Amino acid sequence: MQLPAVRNSDALVERLAVSRDLWPAGTLALWTRREDGPLPDRVFWPRDAGEVEAVLLAADHLGIPVVTWGAGSGVCGAARGRSGAWVLDTRAMARIGPLDEVHQTVTVEAGVNGQQLEDWLQARGFTLGHSPSSIACSTVGGWAAARSAGQFSSKYGVFEDMVLGLTLVSVGGGPRRIGEGGDAPAEWLGYVLGSEGTLGVVTELTLRVWRRPEARWLRGFRVADVGTAVDLMRRLLQAELHPAAVRLYDPVDTRIGGRTTPKGKGGDRSASLVRRWLKRVDALPAVHRRTLALPLALPGLVNRLLDGMASGCLLVVGFEGEARVVEAAAAAALPLLAAGAEDLGPEPGERWYASRHAVSYKLMPVFERGGFADTMEVGVRWSELEATWSAVRRALAPHAVVMAHMSHLYPEGGSIYFSFAGAGDAETYRTVWDLAMRAVLDAGATTTHHHGVGELKAAAATEEVGPAVEGWRALRAVLDPHGILNPGRLYLPSDQVPAAPAFRGPTSTDGLTRVPAGSTFEERCAAGEPSWPTLELPGLPRWQREPWQQPWTELEGVVDGVACRLGRGPRSAAGPDLRPWLFMHGASHVSVPTAPPGPRALGRVRIEAPWRAAQLLLRNDLRPGALFVRDGHLYVGFRGPAAEAFLAIAASWVGALERVPWEVVPAAAGPLAPCADDDPAAVHATTQHVFQRARP
Repeated sequence: MQLPAVRNSDALVERLAVSRDLWPAGTLALWTRREDGPLPDRVFWPRDAGEVEAVLLAADHLGIPVVTWGAGSGVCGAARGRSGAWVLDTRAMARIGPLDEVHQTVTVEAGVNGQQLEDWLQARGFTLGHSPSSIACSTVGGWAAARSAGQFSSKYGVFEDMVLGLTLVSVGGGPRRIGEGGDAPAEWLGYVLGSEGTLGVVTELTLRVWRRPEARWLRGFRVADVGTAVDLMRRLLQAELHPAAVRLYDPVDTRIGGRTTPKGKGGDRSASLVRRWLKRVDALPAVHRRTLALPLALPGLVNRLLDGMASGCLLVVGFEGEARVVEAAAAAALPLLAAGAEDLGPEPGERWYASRHAVSYKLMPVFERGGFADTMEVGVRWSELEATWSAVRRALAPHAVVMAHMSHLYPEGGSIYFSFAGAGDAETYRTVWDLAMRAVLDAGATTTHHHGVGELKAAAATEEVGPAVEGWRALRAVLDPHGILNPGRLYLPSDQVPAAPAFRGPTSTDGLTRVPAGSTFEERCAAGEPSWPTLELPGLPRWQREPWQQPWTELEGVVDGVACRLGRGPRSAAGPDLRPWLFMHGASHVSVPTAPPGPRALGRVRIEAPWRAAQLLLRNDLRPGALFVRDGHLYVGFRGPAAEAFLAIAASWVGALERVPWEVVPAAAGPLAPCADDDPAAVHATTQHVFQRARP
């Protein structure tokens, strides 16, 4: 069979360029043993879905494995080279547009660089809201493959929340449109996102965008300890203020990279002098090559010394968006934070914002000086967050210097982002990761929040999803019947699926309630008022979920005698979203978000164009807790300390459309949710329809 008529090369330099991603295990081997990763046989640069299909069909006919490669910025080995494979490099598919300013969507091809997309949108008055630290060296297709999350996910959601539809090219069926405007099953969208090239090749995506923020508010706070900070962050995230970013640096990370003394107060000058002196000493070649040898050989001692020196945590909080909304949200947040934090002013927040992408470029010097450095991000509910942080640090302390920060936070919990460094040998590296994954699973957390799975976390991710992995295998048998797409990545073979560890149900602090999987809306109301409009179950189509962000839902069940739990932590990126499969094959209980306590404000107005007004609200920076039309009235409701301020802003926006009086409805007079006799699915469909498309 002839090669497909697609630009390709077998030149050594081209094969080397796509033979590895940024998995630190590969960097360690390259630096210590000068070993390149396995070399593929050939590289292809398709320009569209048709050319992708031609490559896949030829590879399938010849039995050649195919690895899809974007920018190579992954850190888990998902795009690592494979001997004898063809690499499908997506970067020739780099078209952006069109931008639909009315419906706030953009069409983009999978090979587009993330920073170039954001710059393109910003120039036109919009933002995607997706800002991973790797934004300048990653692609949109890579974000989809790994279920990426950006540093502002607390407001804009993770990448899967932004995807409305995509085109997938597979061996078994060619190009398919999935999601909005597609004819493939709607639940396939969740399966494809996070599948890391094992189900097909994503060539084009339709993404939701937002108006470019006109104001930004950033501030730093000093908090005495992690426990106090976790409680403050939970209260802030459950107050429905929707901050763009909330980041907590643990005492060691604060000591090394943060600052909790405001400028102008004592201590800064002497510390600066010491840092300058150490920098000059380290610049001496004989010292530089050996600087890390001793501390990395004695990680237990170094961790104890750092723990002894560390005191207090740095907390960064930020809001962005429409100026009046930012002002109201920040004003409501400050009293919450004052209950346990010292205000350091804007400088720490602005310093973080200016350097927010720098972490992706700071690891290589550790390899150069005889060690390894890596990061691990996990997702966990609020009730288990501090315990998970302690468990991982305790497990790694004898083997690596470890610190952490907490970010990507949500009403139900958030992500802990561990950074660790150890002696530069493969055995130590593997030991550290084995211990870390075991501690994470035993603590009840998810193995990965946004870095994906690849080879590094395949065993742990397989244990996490348990028997639900059969949902991925069943779809793979349809889309890739001969298993040529990125084989050996993501999950272990079927005979190696271990039983999932025991887990605990959510507590009231998590903002979740646990009910039988088949419970009705009325039964869920009895368990705790649903957080409107989170009336979804995992099997519902994607556009029947919240219009701005997917609420988290945990599923529990027993499949073939094996316990299974999906949703171990908020926004897990441990492969595809397999909750629809578990819901249909043995789910017994579901944990769903409930409305937080606090002040409420509900207003209604009778206007000629209620759906147009609802669309206006949903496409701006307000996030109403209730928004529905009944008896010709548009109802708008908010919860939390800024409820009245937000309702006033909403009234002014709607009033700009039609100058009619608003009626404030006492909170006790009606729920902030549709009535129990409303159809939950219809409410979801209507809300999403309002957000994305003008109602007829």
